[in-house]
Amino acid sequence: MKRSVKSALILGSIGFVCGILIGLTFFICSDVYGAEDRAAAFAGLSLFELLVGGIYGMISMGLTVVYDIESWSIAKATITHFAFTLAGFYAMGMIQGWLVLGDLLFWIMTAAFIAVYICIWLSQYLSYRRQIRRMNDGLDQFKKQ
Repeated sequence: MKRSVKSALILGSIGFVCGILIGLTFFICSDVYGAEDRAAAFAGLSLFELLVGGIYGMISMGLTVVYDIESWSIAKATITHFAFTLAGFYAMGMIQGWLVLGDLLFWIMTAAFIAVYICIWLSQYLSYRRQIRRMNDGLDQFKKQ
């Protein structure tokens, strides 16, 4: 099996578990039902909702392998990953009923998604750039010896 397929499967599996855990965390921390109704609401939390969150996590994490395609530019990989994760976000929100196309909340959540995506992307980019700079400095030191 190709390395990229293995990576996608491993990352997708991790994303699936993370998606479920994030969904549970948001559900538990939300104050939608109030403290007294939370136990009853938790009992009514559907397996379907958890699976949808897990599938979204699987899409988001599994698709990070596009950054490993050496023939792709960072822009192409980013746009591809962003488009699929945003589409998955919309699908997940609409399937679960908390995101309605054209509603004010839809636009607020879209803006929040984009802001979080940019923050995560930028932090990863700066981290990798720093690592590359260290490796290049190490190569320069090696060449001088």
